[in-house]
Amino acid sequence: MREPTVSGRFYPDDPTELEETIRQCYGHRLGVGDHHHPAQGRLAGMIVPHAGYIFSGPVASWGYRRLAEERPQPKRLLMLGPKHTPYGALAALSDEDAWLTPLGSLETDEPLRAALEETGCFARDDAAHELEHSIEVQIPFVQHGMKKQLPKIVPLALAFAEFEQCARWGAAIAGVLARPEFADTVCVVSSDFSHDTPRNEAYRLDGEALEVIGKLDARAFHEMVVREDRSICGVIPITVFLHALASRKVRATRLAYATSMDVMNHPRGVGYAAVIFEEAV
Repeated sequence: MREPTVSGRFYPDDPTELEETIRQCYGHRLGVGDHHHPAQGRLAGMIVPHAGYIFSGPVASWGYRRLAEERPQPKRLLMLGPKHTPYGALAALSDEDAWLTPLGSLETDEPLRAALEETGCFARDDAAHELEHSIEVQIPFVQHGMKKQLPKIVPLALAFAEFEQCARWGAAIAGVLARPEFADTVCVVSSDFSHDTPRNEAYRLDGEALEVIGKLDARAFHEMVVREDRSICGVIPITVFLHALASRKVRATRLAYATSMDVMNHPRGVGYAAVIFEEAV
């Protein structure tokens, strides 16, 4: 069992308070509220933020509303997150049987994890996940929105890599997800956008990055972030995911964007986006 690391800091550690906090994220003026995005195809994946819920939770609610409304409900989620720590393998699959939060636990999908490991691109290594928050903060949102039919998960933490390595990881994921038994897998890609940036600059910089993401251009996105030293912490998970979509007819839709400065008045902050990727069927 992978025990929570940031419970009580990024989100409440009391179950009742946590459920109420997530409901408040949905009802926040920046949250999804009563909005329902009409499905344009099968949900292949989404990008959602991973900061403290008070800041990024309202934007995250847009992605999780769409996930909750996917029919049929996916049985498994491949969760891609960046490594904010130097520990563990460069591309690390969680080796735990389940991930625990104050709302209970989500089981790991062993067939999908084993298939990814068999590609030779990913290693089971819990050191990469032990102190990492980028995937953990997604779990309570999954539990809240999909409580009628909880999916199984496969957490995958990715360190910084050059584009060629990202392409190898993306191709490996694409090959596994192309198998019929994993066809309903939805990828949850965890990333914040601009960090320590004035609000207007964050909107400009992140708008440019989101435009490239919308074109599904993995190489152009990776090159933009690396060349211009942009502070998008999930650059690698996003790049890998976009490359994994290369052979699929997918449409990207930006559901929401806001910054921590839209929540609390301060001069510099962080940008958050919710983007969904739907596949024509």
